[in-house]
Amino acid sequence: MKKILGILGLLLAIFVVTWIVEPKFVSAYNLQNIIRWTSLFGIISIGVAFVIITGGIDLSIGSLIGLVGCLLPMLLAAGYPPVIALLAVVVLSLAIGLMHGLLITRLGLQPFVVTLCGLLYYRGFARWLTHDQVQVFGSSNEGLRQQAIG
Repeated sequence: MKKILGILGLLLAIFVVTWIVEPKFVSAYNLQNIIRWTSLFGIISIGVAFVIITGGIDLSIGSLIGLVGCLLPMLLAAGYPPVIALLAVVVLSLAIGLMHGLLITRLGLQPFVVTLCGLLYYRGFARWLTHDQVQVFGSSNEGLRQQAIG
């Protein structure tokens, strides 16, 4: 309990100092943006927490998110309906996670090696797919953007 209170105190101290240094920090838009990004990283960290609690490690999660983050706008630009595109990237993510799990549990490979290889492969594949260009949703998917914003 002391650790949690210490972390909460540190968070509040950082909040107050940032507010004093930059008064616009406490604007409604900025607080909404902080909550949005915190919730995203919170969801990601839940998955990583399961791996760490069981004594494993997953280095590939950032590259996998980058890969599906590139694939989703590409699928939407190719004319796929948003629901189909979202399902496709979720199924791909689940399949990759299953593949990692099978390589580690069934073949006995080290989690560090499997996920490091995944990190390099998914990042490289995303860069190859996009020709090292940034992928964006564009104005044709304004409805999807509004749903994400809330």
